[in-house]
Amino acid sequence: MTTNAEMPHGQGAAFQEDQAADGSRSAATVPQQPSQGDALFPIIPAPLSARPLVLVTRGRVEYLAHCPNCRDWHRHVHLGNVTGPCGTEYELQPRRGRAA
Repeated sequence: MTTNAEMPHGQGAAFQEDQAADGSRSAATVPQQPSQGDALFPIIPAPLSARPLVLVTRGRVEYLAHCPNCRDWHRHVHLGNVTGPCGTEYELQPRRGRAA
C-alpha cells in the first residue's frame, strides 16, 4: 500500500490504492474519520454538573453554584437541571456531607 510520503503532491488519502503483489486487487481506500463511537456505545458528552453552596436568605433557601462553563457564580432556587444567566445548562447536585 502506498503512503502519503510516496504519493505525488496533490493526491490525498482518498486516492491511495491497495497494490497486491499479483496485481489482481486494486481498490481505493476510504479516508479515516475521527472516532465517532459505534451503534452500541455512542460517544455521549458527559453532562455538566456543579456542587452548590447553600445560601440561606431571609425568605428562602438558594444555591450558589460555580458555573462549569463561564466559571462565574450563579444563584438558583432549586437543585436539579438549571440554566444559568450565561445560557449554560447544567445539573446542580447536592454536596456530600453529614447525614441528617
